[in-house]
Amino acid sequence: MASERPLRELVRSRGVDDACRAIDPADPQLEGLLYEGRRAIVGDARAAELEARNLKFGPAEYAAWRAQQRRPLNHMISGAPLSSEAPAPFVLDRVACRSVWSFYQCLKLEETDPARAAVADGTSGRRRVGTGGRRSFRWRGEEIAVGSPAHGALIARATEAKLLAHAHVRQALLATGMSLLYMGQSGGTALGRYMPLALMVLRFRLQQRMI
Repeated sequence: MASERPLRELVRSRGVDDACRAIDPADPQLEGLLYEGRRAIVGDARAAELEARNLKFGPAEYAAWRAQQRRPLNHMISGAPLSSEAPAPFVLDRVACRSVWSFYQCLKLEETDPARAAVADGTSGRRRVGTGGRRSFRWRGEEIAVGSPAHGALIARATEAKLLAHAHVRQALLATGMSLLYMGQSGGTALGRYMPLALMVLRFRLQQRMI
């Protein structure tokens, strides 16, 4: 396991894709560097919503109140504009994508399939694509295993492209402070593991004025 200093240097000095390729999303040393507090559970989000409702605080007011108390807010990225499904067009390797979700889905199709571009840009009408039992896919000629760090690095690149294309997404990310980002029940997928990690790495770099 890497020591804290090399991990910090990795996050600071490498591209987000290389950082996510090298970092285990479950590494406990990320606490204090990329987020504060323990790993989240789904119940945390429900408890936070109830507390905010009882206090009659909106999301921003509640997050500020929690920050003042140094109580880290576990933030499930399920709504716009941070969620994978939120429409926020970007281009990655000359492929136009409607969202990180649509990009993730297009990878399930063969690289030579003309439908891949339509799935990526959201014009195919297909929300979810089956894999056909394949355990790998090709991107720009490279064979990538599903769920591998290389798969995670590609998701990180898509997340970064979305962030760089939209100032309001960057602002929403910064507003999460040092909260732990997670994706609810999707943690078993490459998207669920690596998109929150990429967002927290990008948030660190935004906070350090590196982007």
